[in-house]
Amino acid sequence: MDTEADIERAAINLVRFAHTCRASGKAIKREDLREHVLQNTGTRQFKQVFETANAYLKEDFGLQMVSLPQHEKRTGSSAATNGTKAANRWVLQSVLPDQARQQVDMMQTTEEREILGFAATVLSLIFVNNMCLSHEQLVMYVRKLGPPQYVLPSDESRESISGGYATDAQMESAAQAAVAYLVRTSYIDKLAPQNNALHSLANTQATQSAGGEEADSGQEYTWGPQAKVMFQPMDMARFIASVTGQECTPEFIKAIGRAYGQNIESV
Repeated sequence: MDTEADIERAAINLVRFAHTCRASGKAIKREDLREHVLQNTGTRQFKQVFETANAYLKEDFGLQMVSLPQHEKRTGSSAATNGTKAANRWVLQSVLPDQARQQVDMMQTTEEREILGFAATVLSLIFVNNMCLSHEQLVMYVRKLGPPQYVLPSDESRESISGGYATDAQMESAAQAAVAYLVRTSYIDKLAPQNNALHSLANTQATQSAGGEEADSGQEYTWGPQAKVMFQPMDMARFIASVTGQECTPEFIKAIGRAYGQNIESV
C-alpha cells in the first residue's frame, strides 16, 4: 500500500466495513480490520487509512469512529476501568447537531429503533440503581419489558412471545438470551465478583436455566463500553424524564443523580 490511490481504496473499504459493523450491532475491531480490510499494513499506514476513512465518514455520513473504553473490573467495592489505554475497538458516533441527529434517527429501521429503545431502557434501570444490577434483577426487568424479537435465538421463541402464548420457560430463556445479546454487543458489562470463592459456590448450586445453561447466580452488571459512548449521564436523565412523562427539571436531575450515585451536572 504505497500510493494515495491505495490509501483511498482501503479507506473506502473501511467505511463500508464500519457501516456493516454498525448494522449488525458489533464493534469495529482492529484485528477484524487487519484480517478483512487492511491486510499487510504497517502501523503508519493503518493510521493513514483510519484517518482518511474517518474524514469520509464525517463528510458524507455525519459519523465518526470513536474508541470504546476498556471493560470494567471491580476493585474493592467499586467498579473501575480496566487499564488506562483505549481498547482497539471503535463504534460509529454521530457528529451532527442534536436537531439534525434526531431527523436521521427517524430514518432508522424498525429493528434498529426497537433494539436501541430496549437497550436504552435496560441501561436506564442500571443507571438509577447506582450503576449496578444483579443477574436476577436484570433478568426480571427484561422479562417485564419483553425483549424485542430481533434478539431472540429462534423463530419458535419469536412466534410464541409475539403471539402471547409463550410458556414461563420460554420467557425465561428469552430473557437470558436478551441479556447475553446486551453483553455481546457491549451495551452492558459483567462485573467481576468481589469474592470469587463465594461466586463459584453460588454458581455450583445454581439451578439450570430453561435454555440448558447454568444460571449466572451472583453475577452483577454495569454499563458496557458501547453504552458509555452512546449515552452521557445528562442524556440518560432526559431519556428517563421522557419515558416517565416528567419534565427534566433541575430537581428531577438531582433526584436521578442521587440514584445514579453522583451529581449528573458535574459529570
